[in-house]
Amino acid sequence: MLAMSLVALSDLDAESGLDVKMRDDAVDTDYEEVYNLLALQTNVQGPVEPIVLMVLAIRYLERMADHATNIGKRVAYIVTGQR
Repeated sequence: MLAMSLVALSDLDAESGLDVKMRDDAVDTDYEEVYNLLALQTNVQGPVEPIVLMVLAIRYLERMADHATNIGKRVAYIVTGQR
């Protein structure tokens, strides 16, 4: 998604910039599914650190997708002048 948004920026392609948003919705759905799976780990034996680190990693990936979406939306605004 980051690569897509940067290509949209370099090409000033509004349509490609907005296409990133559709992928963001899929990333959000995947994030929720994985988060819920990890949150339901109730009988953890041993350290919980790997689960915490996984939760942080998926959160950071989801935020990266959000930032890529913002870039794509701003490219579309630059090109079209419409929000």
